[in-house]
This record gives sequence, structure tokens and C-alpha cells, in this order.
Amino acid sequence: MGAYAARAPRAKSANRDNRFQEPMAEFYVLEPPGVGLVPTWQWLMATWFGTGLVVPLRAGLAVFALLPLLVVSIKMPRLAVPMFAVLIFALGVYVSSAIDLATGVKDDRRIVIDEVAAFLIGASLIRQAGWRMLVPFAALFLFFDRLKPWPMAYVEQVPSGWGVMLDDLVPAVAVGLVLAVAQHFWNRQSR
Repeated sequence: MGAYAARAPRAKSANRDNRFQEPMAEFYVLEPPGVGLVPTWQWLMATWFGTGLVVPLRAGLAVFALLPLLVVSIKMPRLAVPMFAVLIFALGVYVSSAIDLATGVKDDRRIVIDEVAAFLIGASLIRQAGWRMLVPFAALFLFFDRLKPWPMAYVEQVPSGWGVMLDDLVPAVAVGLVLAVAQHFWNRQSR
């Protein structure tokens, strides 16, 4: 596996006795495993421009970095985000398969393009609800993506890049559909 490439500078804080102590949280930037085994652009895409290398944030950082883009995209044509999401999903299958094959690591946690594609597809389902639903959707998606309850966990058994991508797509679509239905009924009752 990769070693720590760099450590973010740690600020010290003073306690009551004016003694400095180390902070509780640490953030690391990891070197991707198998660097040199696959082209750099594949690592860049797989880690979503390096967000997957920032520990412990990884998937959350990648997803929340998409929120401003999605808020702006509400004014775009209706199919713009779903088409972009399908493109990212297909690219994710390709790069995840290549990295899996090159490194032998199945669904490496540094690969976050799967969360990005799944989040974009799920967000497409709640587009009618507007930007206010994006943050709850992101939080619920990341929660269920991490928890992986049955039958969502079953999808992890699919081999290669398809398994990497589908195991995040299932919770995103499930949460997106639940929020879309909830928003629909909320709108009907508030009329």
C-alpha cells in the first residue's frame, strides 16, 4: 500500500495553563497505492482530483465539493446532471477496474469516483425538490453508504469496477427515491 505522502501541518492550541497540546483530529494526504501501475489521469479520476486521498474526509469531501456545482446546475437543462452522472459512472467503472487489476485491492477506500457518480445520479432524482434537499440527501447517502445494510451490502460482491460503482449507486438511488416521494407528499399536503 502507499505510504503517507504528506501530513497536514498541525496547529497547537493553548490549554488553561498556557501549555500547548496537540489537536485531536489529524488529516493526512495519502499516496495512492500502485502509483506508476496505472496512468496518472486514472488516479486523478478515481480519487476525484485527490479528495479520496484526504483522510479521514475522503468520500464526504468529494460529495460536499459537488454541492455548489449542483446548486448552480438547477438552472441548467433537466438532463444535464443525469447525463454527466452517467458519464462519470462509466468512467468510474473503467478506472476502478484498472486500479483493481493493477493493485489487487478491491474497492480501495481512496477511490471516491463511485460516491461522486452515485451522488450525482441520486441528486438527479430529487432535482424537483430544489437545492434545499441536497444537504439532507448528502448526509443520508453518506450514512447509508457507510452502513451498507442488507440488501445494499449484497451488491459489493459484484466483481471489478462494476461492484465498486454499484455498491454506492444502490444507497444513492434508495435515498433519492425516498426523499423524492417524501417531497412529493409534502408538496401535496401543503397545497
